[in-house]
This record gives sequence, C-alpha cells and structure tokens, in this order.
Amino acid sequence: MSVVIETKDEAIDRVEEHADAEWKDAAYLACCFCAEIFPRFTTDMLWDMMEKVFYRYETHEPRAMGAIMRRAARDKIIAATALYVRSDRPQCHGRPIAVWESLICDNEEEVV
Repeated sequence: MSVVIETKDEAIDRVEEHADAEWKDAAYLACCFCAEIFPRFTTDMLWDMMEKVFYRYETHEPRAMGAIMRRAARDKIIAATALYVRSDRPQCHGRPIAVWESLICDNEEEVV
C-alpha cells in the first residue's frame, strides 16, 4: 500500500473518531436510504437528506462523511464509480465530488 493511501485512510479514520456518534449513525442511515431510492447519488444528495430528515443531528467534523461512504462501500451498500460532478453545496465551492452507485436500489431511473 502506498504512503499516500495510508495517510488518506489515517486522516479519514481520525475525522471519523472525532465526529459525533449519533450523527455518524444518522448519516449512515441516510446513506442507506439514498442507496435504496437512487441508483446513483452524491454526497450532496446525502447532505440534503441529512438537512431535511435528520436535521437534529450535527457534527463539528463534516469531513467524516467520507468515512460514512467508505463504511457503506465496505458493507456492500454502495460502490464507487469513475464519475464526478461539481458540488452544488456553497461550502464546497463547486469542487468535484464522486458519484456513488447503489448496490441495493431497484429503481432504474437516473437522478444524478
């Protein structure tokens, strides 16, 4: 394993450790809901669900969403794609974000 990947994994682990535990549970549940509804989705869509459905949960460490996505991928809920789109979230300043593929969705209608 390369040093860069180890450092990235360590950083993801570190931010996950410092994120609020209830927020992590809510974010994982929101990710599973998105995966059930959408064949492909982004973290923008996940953040939107968090704001609308799980609004009472907060974390001071929003970078922990990466750990949530990694966990869902490890649990065979989602899989990474080679696709990226620009984020719509103002705090992301239009940076590219990954498009994730659901491994549990029966819906064929594309949203992303």
